[in-house]
Amino acid sequence: MQSYRLQYSTRQLHRWFDEYLDEAPTWTTKTSQPIFLLIDGTYYSDNHCLIVYRAENLKRTIFYRFTKTEEQNEIASDLINIRDNLGFKVQGITTDGSDNIIRAVEYVFPKVPRQRCVVHVQRECLSQITLHPRTPEGKSLKSLVIGLANVKTANDRLWWEKLFENWREENEEWVCAKGTLESSHQTYFLHNDLRKAFVHLKRALPNLFQYIDYPDLPKTTNAIEAFFGHIKDQLRIHRGLSEARVDNFLHWYLFFNDEKKSKD
Repeated sequence: MQSYRLQYSTRQLHRWFDEYLDEAPTWTTKTSQPIFLLIDGTYYSDNHCLIVYRAENLKRTIFYRFTKTEEQNEIASDLINIRDNLGFKVQGITTDGSDNIIRAVEYVFPKVPRQRCVVHVQRECLSQITLHPRTPEGKSLKSLVIGLANVKTANDRLWWEKLFENWREENEEWVCAKGTLESSHQTYFLHNDLRKAFVHLKRALPNLFQYIDYPDLPKTTNAIEAFFGHIKDQLRIHRGLSEARVDNFLHWYLFFNDEKKSKD
């Protein structure tokens, strides 16, 4: 180990590293297999966003984009490129709750099953309900949200949906009740946090259990979020790079990661 460490000087290693970061690699993933797509974005600075399109059944990144934010038109353009130019046969797509990603997916792949990330739905609802809700309505809704993790079969889905419908019939009117400010006569929701959790869950419901009918369709975007975590760990190690070199660093990271996966 000692001789290996002394084989190259720090200056030489920095020179090679700089040569890599002066340009970016390109590559193309090809397959005839149908793919199940994960789509998610992460911000690695205030106005730098990386959007990754990952074929989860292949464990490989098939496309990515550097941008300032998650723009619907850009994401739709990427999906059209994946479908028409790269020729991938997309059989299912899993996303978080980003409106722009969802609208782009619905525009390009209107008939392809779309799964909402169950973990994102749970996280968003629990952030509104809180871990220690005070009201019986909040406690019972929290129990339903946590119970999403246990829905694994068609019967589980029917049972959960029945419980949710019962909760809705009993509590929706109270949860959505409004009050009026005496000073300005403006109306407001009396239980707004709980209402937000309920509305989020209700809107996600049509695409919440697609994975039951399509077993190869991932129920979460956890794999891509873990990938983003690794990327950010590497960026912290190499903090101080210029913006251009950060982008090229990410290009190389994605390239080497995909190259490794292609050999597994």
